[in-house]
Amino acid sequence: MRLNRLFAFVAPVVLLLPLAAHAEWPKGEREKYMAQCVPAAAEKIGTPAAKSHCACGADAIKSYPAADIQALMNNTASAELKQKALGKIAACKATSKEQK
Repeated sequence: MRLNRLFAFVAPVVLLLPLAAHAEWPKGEREKYMAQCVPAAAEKIGTPAAKSHCACGADAIKSYPAADIQALMNNTASAELKQKALGKIAACKATSKEQK
């Protein structure tokens, strides 16, 4: 019986570990991403739309492991990881109404 109680406690914690590991951007990296993304996007779609687009992109990849986000920000990510991230960010494409 003791083992059942232990299992009942440990199982949910073990199942939640992957969620905790993939929950947020590393400290300061989201701000760095926004500082790089907004000016680049603003040239094509205007500042308000760029802020919205970049925030959407940041939210789209925040579920990635911290090491992957760090690699993307340091430009050391594999080509496969870059394509995967760009695919997620592309879903945030600004609509024609938002363009300047």
